[in-house]
Amino acid sequence: MSRKLKTATSRQSAESRKGDDASSGKVSRKRPTGRRGSERKKPSHVILPLGLRVRRKSWYLALINLAGLTLLFSVLLLYAFWQYTQEMAVHSVLPPETLANQSEAMNASEDLPVATSVPVTPDGELLSLGFILEKYRTASGLSKVQDVILQGNYNEDGLEFRLKLLAKLPRLVSKTLEDDALEMVYSYDGNTAKLKIEDGEGTKKQQVLTELIYQKAILLEGAVLALASNQLPDVLAYTREEDQTFEGQIYWTIQSRISAQDSIIHLLDTETGLERVRFIYFEHDGERQQLSLQLSDYRQQGEGELPFAYTLKLDGELRCEAKLDSIQLNPGLMRWMF
Repeated sequence: MSRKLKTATSRQSAESRKGDDASSGKVSRKRPTGRRGSERKKPSHVILPLGLRVRRKSWYLALINLAGLTLLFSVLLLYAFWQYTQEMAVHSVLPPETLANQSEAMNASEDLPVATSVPVTPDGELLSLGFILEKYRTASGLSKVQDVILQGNYNEDGLEFRLKLLAKLPRLVSKTLEDDALEMVYSYDGNTAKLKIEDGEGTKKQQVLTELIYQKAILLEGAVLALASNQLPDVLAYTREEDQTFEGQIYWTIQSRISAQDSIIHLLDTETGLERVRFIYFEHDGERQQLSLQLSDYRQQGEGELPFAYTLKLDGELRCEAKLDSIQLNPGLMRWMF
C-alpha cells in the first residue's frame, strides 16, 4: 500500500514540474542552426578572373611570396643603382693639382728602353686615336665587355700556382694564386693594392701591398679591359703616341691613364689592331724601372681574338709567365668580389 502511494506521489510531482515549466514559458528546445551561422562561415576557395578557383590558404601564401619577391627585387635594384653611382664617381676628371704628376706619367714613353720612335707614314698622315681604338675593340671583341675572368696556370720564380684573375671596369682587379699549401689574393680597388694570404692551416693575413713591383704587376696584369672602355671620351682616358718598334716590328702606341701617378703604354699590331705588349714605369731605389707584359697565343673568343698566354718581365728579365685555360666575358662580377 505504501509503495503505490509513493509512486503516485512521484508522478504528481513530475507532472507538476512540467506544468510549472510550461506555465513559465521555459520549454527546452534544440538550438536551431540558423542562416546567420551559415553566413558567417567563409568559403574555402577564392574565385579569380576567368572562373579560376584557388584555395584560400594557397592564395594567401602566393600573395606573401609575391610580396617577398617584390621586396628582394627592390633591394637588388637599389644596390645596382648604388653600384652604378660609385663607378661613375671613379670616372670624374682629375683635379688641377694632380696635373703635374700626370704630365710626368704621360711622358713615360719618351725614353722607352725597348722601343724607339719611327717616322710617320710617307704621306705625312697620322692615324687618329678613335680609328685605332675602334679597330682594337672590334678585333678583340671587347667593346661591350664590362668584366672578365681569366683562369689557368701561373709560374713565378719556378713555383707553380693555379691562377684566377678577375677584372671589372673601370679599374677593379683581383688575382688569386693558389697551390696545395698557400693561397695569395692580390687586389686593387682603383686606389689601393692589397694582399691577403691564407696558409694550409687556415691562418689568414691581410695587408696593404707595399712592394712596388707587385703593385705595378697587379695594375699591368689587370689591365685586360684598359682599352675596351667607351664610358669616357677617349681624349680623357687615352693619348696617341708616336709609333714604336718592338723586336723589329712597328706598333701603334697608346697610353691609358690609370691614375695621376701611373699610365700604361700599349703597343698594338698595325695590321690586326690587337694588343701585343704593354708597359708600366716606376721609380724604385732611385732608379727608373720598366715592367712589361707580352701577350701571345691569340685564340677566337666571343666576337674577337684574345691572348691565352703572357709573360711578365722586369727590365727585360723574366719574372713569371701564365698560360690560360679559359676566358669568361661578362660573367657579372660584383664590387664586393674585389
